[in-house]
Amino acid sequence: MGFLYGAYSVVWVIIFAYLVILGKRQSKLKKEIEFLKQLER
Repeated sequence: MGFLYGAYSVVWVIIFAYLVILGKRQSKLKKEIEFLKQLER
């Protein structure tokens, strides 16, 4: 049963890390879009 708990925990850590990375990428893209919009004006 310990292996199951360990595997389950590892999967959740990986999912959480992936979501954090996606959030950072989205934030970076949003900043780039705003920068490009400023250049347009």
